[in-house]
Amino acid sequence: APMPWTQILVTGGVKPESDNLSSWFKAGATCVGMGSNLFPKEAIGNKDWDSITRLCKETVELITTLKE
Repeated sequence: APMPWTQILVTGGVKPESDNLSSWFKAGATCVGMGSNLFPKEAIGNKDWDSITRLCKETVELITTLKE
């Protein structure tokens, strides 16, 4: 349940997808934390820094849009 008297940081199960992020913010999260969903093991293993950079940039832009 939303708790307006506190700020909530959600981690675990957060995905860089519009529906997922939107549901967290609608539930009252003020910010989110992502690990493996933002830094996929395969991309790290392949040293695909460009795809990780792109995913991070797209996720920040998506969050910015959702929070407006």
